Amino acid sequence: MARSLRLQAASGVMWSAAQMWLVRATAAGAFIVISRQLQPSEFGLVALAMSVIAVLQLLSDSGMATYLIRTADLDEKHRSTAFWTTLLLAVVLAGALAALAGPVAGLFDEPGLAPVLVWLSAGLVLTGLGSVPTALMRREMRFKSLAIRGTIATMVGSVVAIVLALAGAGVWALVAQNLVRAGISVVITWSVVRWFPRFVLDRAEARTMLSFGSKLLGVDLLLQARTRGEEFVLAGMGSSALLGLWSVANRLVKIIQETGSSVVNTVATPAFARLQDDLPRLHRAYESALYTAGLVMFPAMLFLAVTSPYLVPFLLGAQWAPTAGVAQIIAVTAALGVFSQFDRAVFVAVGKLRPEVVMVTGIVVTQLVLVVVLVPHGLTWVALGLLARTLVSVPVRQLVIQRTVGIPVRSTVKALRVLAAALVMAGALWAVDTWLLAGLDTWARILLAAVVAVVVYVPALLLLARPVFSRVLGDVRSLRGGRRGRSAPVPAPDGGPVDPEDVVEPISPSGGAR
Repeated sequence: MARSLRLQAASGVMWSAAQMWLVRATAAGAFIVISRQLQPSEFGLVALAMSVIAVLQLLSDSGMATYLIRTADLDEKHRSTAFWTTLLLAVVLAGALAALAGPVAGLFDEPGLAPVLVWLSAGLVLTGLGSVPTALMRREMRFKSLAIRGTIATMVGSVVAIVLALAGAGVWALVAQNLVRAGISVVITWSVVRWFPRFVLDRAEARTMLSFGSKLLGVDLLLQARTRGEEFVLAGMGSSALLGLWSVANRLVKIIQETGSSVVNTVATPAFARLQDDLPRLHRAYESALYTAGLVMFPAMLFLAVTSPYLVPFLLGAQWAPTAGVAQIIAVTAALGVFSQFDRAVFVAVGKLRPEVVMVTGIVVTQLVLVVVLVPHGLTWVALGLLARTLVSVPVRQLVIQRTVGIPVRSTVKALRVLAAALVMAGALWAVDTWLLAGLDTWARILLAAVVAVVVYVPALLLLARPVFSRVLGDVRSLRGGRRGRSAPVPAPDGGPVDPEDVVEPISPSGGAR
């Protein structure tokens, strides 16, 4: 018996969550160990290199993966043309980066950057090899196998990085981590994907894909300009050490994001694409994605905001104490960012990218101006400036998505109820932590803070957002029942079976919470 799309999406979220939690637990452990061995300047150097890589990865993909996910009638010509075009772009860009690594390093006055860029350029080719088969599996909502892939790749990469860091390899521990993870991801993907490219490169089809992708690429480049632009400014106007402190604060937040809203976002893009012709269901799916992500993200981010002053140095070492206050502010910004987490997926699903381009352009310009103006005053002021920008941009984006797609602003009400419960938790935690826990050993303080957070959050959630809690619990029960009663997979749009699986990007550059 075929399952509904909602149950498929719920299954995808469950697989994504299981994989993300396991992967992020491994990655977090590696992050803690490596952070204790490295200095901010070393982290900053790799963060700068990964910023360059992230921009080039977008250019090599050029929106083709998203084109494959949302196209209704997909044939072999689409698949093979996308594969060879993506791989060709990746090889060309990798070669160009390796050749220009020296001048780029000179631009930032960081001689150590050049060899790092040369080695990381290989990751572009690996990403190009895995981009199309990964997109095909996401399109089919095949989340389980790729969840296993991501878990294995991240675990092996993390082990390699830890061993090298403990051996004194410095920045090369981080370089190896990214390359090993990317390489293993590609090998596993091709070992399980039920497709192999033909030697077909249709120029007309490539132009069609690139035409669609150029619009999406514009948005993606603007998003990268927002994230990577601030990192380039921090490295250029400050130093690699300053960028290292900023990157680690963002990395802490990103680990939580990737086990919260990113789990839902992975499933949201293909699920929204299937609902592009059924706007009422798309609206309900958007509402569900918001409050589901908020259930995890809101309390987790606010917990980090309250406990960062002692949690950060306890986990990462005394050299990272200056980043604790910055992490507090970034965590609050990330919590608010949940309300715009799925906007892009909705715009892509209905094929309306112009509003996203306009909004992101305004956000990017504002953000870069704020960073340039505030960097001389320190990272805390930069973080506060970006928080202020988010407070303005989130309601504006909600109004735009209402006018463009017809999703009413009231779709955020359930998510706001979840946020209210998390705020109650944060307030209670701050009071207890300040007046009762401050004199305890750090490990005991963290443990008791977590207990207080859970004890307060669950009743607050039941009081303020009971329908949300009941709905998610019902989805979990339906999923378990659906698994017991499952007799056949749902057919995918191109005739292949749909079997919930997950995907983790081959290389996941350190990035900020937005």
